[in-house]
Amino acid sequence: MSLVLIAEDEEALLEVFSEVVEDMGHRVVRAHNGEEALLLARTETPDLVVSDHMMPRRTGMQLLHAMRAESSLSDVPFLLLSAARPQGREAAQTFLAKPVDLSTFEQAVSTALQYRAESHPEAAPTAREPSNALSLAREEMINWVAHELKTPLSSARLNTQLLLRKVLKRGVDDERRSAEAVLRQLDRMNGLVTSILDASRLADGKLELKLAPTELTLFLQELVQEWRELQPEMDFSLHALDAVESLMLDTERLRQVLNNLLSNAVKYSGTSRHVELGVTLNPGLVLVHVRDWGVGIPANALPHVFDRFQRADEDRGRGHGLGLFIAAALAKLHGGSLSVRSTLGEGSTFILRLPRRN
Repeated sequence: MSLVLIAEDEEALLEVFSEVVEDMGHRVVRAHNGEEALLLARTETPDLVVSDHMMPRRTGMQLLHAMRAESSLSDVPFLLLSAARPQGREAAQTFLAKPVDLSTFEQAVSTALQYRAESHPEAAPTAREPSNALSLAREEMINWVAHELKTPLSSARLNTQLLLRKVLKRGVDDERRSAEAVLRQLDRMNGLVTSILDASRLADGKLELKLAPTELTLFLQELVQEWRELQPEMDFSLHALDAVESLMLDTERLRQVLNNLLSNAVKYSGTSRHVELGVTLNPGLVLVHVRDWGVGIPANALPHVFDRFQRADEDRGRGHGLGLFIAAALAKLHGGSLSVRSTLGEGSTFILRLPRRN
């Protein structure tokens, strides 16, 4: 049995995190702020610290730095939770963005405890200083908004997942469907909050890419397979080249771009139910296109499809009008671009251009 110290100022989240860890067979010590957590850690050294970031009397990052500065606590694994993405979060062994998925949280706890048993963590990187006071103030405001919106979402989602587990054991279909419907709406709300925060960070130049060599063809094959499993009633075709060289890409953000394009293609495919993903090469560029043969986009709307809060009239109440704005901005961050061709009643083709750096 391991000792897990959980620091969280939101009582509902503290309760559910504690319940999950105790159900995993571990002993839990609870703290409601960063200062209390540090005192408890000094009293009895934990095997793992699970901490929210935005807490009173020491943030999660401040708690992490304080523990790293003390020899008796410097090697304790640290699992940081936050709706924001604080600078220096790489210093923690694991960072999970709120709202936290139950299975992901359980896996992160197990992995961290196993890591504690087998080895000592490497020295943590030093957080970068903010460029100026105004930039820091805006970032703190974004983080505060993320915390205040995503914390109740995280609590609601975790509790609903726990409820769904209990309902599945009882085998009551009506209750199961209701719980699954709540989860879908919570995920939709989380997507909206995430999009708003991404749009704000993109506008402020605060969103950074994590570039790594990526085999594009393999990435697209895996992505299409995921969509085939997600939408079995749709016909997804992939026309990819075998000879595409490795590209420097942020795969998480590239997935975000293409998922948005594929989601729109499915939504507006009409009766054709066919979506095509393809790759072609131009001098200096790799072109990835997503095509559908559905309703198309009116000519007067085409110049504005990448604007913030732009939505199709028939999509009122379902979309938030930020997906294509974010997708275009992420393409630009990669050094590329995003464009569209469309004819009303005949479908649309979105083209993502990515630079070839070889």
